[in-house]
Amino acid sequence: MRGHVGFPSHKLRSGVIAAVMACCVIGLVTLGSADRVSDSHGPTARELQAALAASIRFAPARGATNVPPDTPIIVNSDLGHLSDVRVTDAHGGTVPGAWNAGVKQWRPRGVLSYGGEYHVIATVSGAANMLAQASSTFHTLAPTNQVTASVFPTDGMEVGVGQPIVITFSRPIPVDARADLARHILVSSTPHVGGRWHWFNDHELHFRPKALWPSGTHVTVVTALNGWHAGSDVWGDGFGGSRFTIGDARVSIANLATFMMTVTLNGRVVATYPMSGGKPSDPTMGGTHIVLDRESVVRMNSATNGVPVDSPDGYDELVYDDVHISDSGEYVHAAPWSTGSQGNQNVSHGCVNLSPADAAAFFAFSRIGDVVIVTGGPRPPAVGDHGVMDWSTAWSEYSRTP
Repeated sequence: MRGHVGFPSHKLRSGVIAAVMACCVIGLVTLGSADRVSDSHGPTARELQAALAASIRFAPARGATNVPPDTPIIVNSDLGHLSDVRVTDAHGGTVPGAWNAGVKQWRPRGVLSYGGEYHVIATVSGAANMLAQASSTFHTLAPTNQVTASVFPTDGMEVGVGQPIVITFSRPIPVDARADLARHILVSSTPHVGGRWHWFNDHELHFRPKALWPSGTHVTVVTALNGWHAGSDVWGDGFGGSRFTIGDARVSIANLATFMMTVTLNGRVVATYPMSGGKPSDPTMGGTHIVLDRESVVRMNSATNGVPVDSPDGYDELVYDDVHISDSGEYVHAAPWSTGSQGNQNVSHGCVNLSPADAAAFFAFSRIGDVVIVTGGPRPPAVGDHGVMDWSTAWSEYSRTP
């Protein structure tokens, strides 16, 4: 019966003595004034206590090295019931954790450090109120290959209602290493706004709500990668994060069919601009774009898009008041050369052309993460393009966990 000790005395002594030599016994036992149990020819209480202590087994094993920091600590005893487990670091500090007696596992509330020394003391209770303790020491691994992450928006930013959270890893993350990321990344907001995750490539993870962020939302992102096994011999490194705010809802609609751009602020129309979009042979990409950045002046050279500068369709221009809305090189910008077509014809190479005055006003109005919806054209959104991929990717393709 578990916890009851009854041994043939002629076989026990040699095993018990070996156990006493092999195991450090810390606990005490109270069985009366004598060291022996009732049978004067049986084992002594000290021998029984030594056997109880020797029955305690540890995983990781005593003296283990290169232990992964996410490894649970498992303690077993065949002769008694585990009543307590305490884990300390090399400096004697107690490591906070949770002990599950049902499965005989102890897990830290956080993660163990890399290259650390840890001591485990387990207490076991046996028959007749007997207590025994045993200890173990192991060392965690010190990884040579690590992965870090950056978060955008960065700390303190105010961004538009379309801005996703973008976590970029310093190296590709294999699929089988992604599931455990949920324990290492936290997104919270005030007021609470639910959202989902999507991997757009092997090193870039995005989070967004189902609909646009509510204005005034305060968002906190925390990354705690230490202890995350990122595949093969790679482990996560570092703590980081960001606190940012969602600003006013700036949503604009560029209609390629009507040649007009309507600008709204918190649902109210504040401007309507005549525009000229991409010509039929080079149409502006449709879909919900977000503002990626703004630049006062950009040198636009057709050779970067495979069109020689000296060809009939080539160009090499300094362009002003540029609001960047797609990775493929689309901007809302000033185009004094096309004012005669703005409001009645699409003649650009894919950008949204405005008059210099309207472009300057839109440039001053815009912020990173604002929304520019392009409608009325033949070109679908390219879901790999950073300007449109977040809101053009179906919500069903987003996951509740990373």
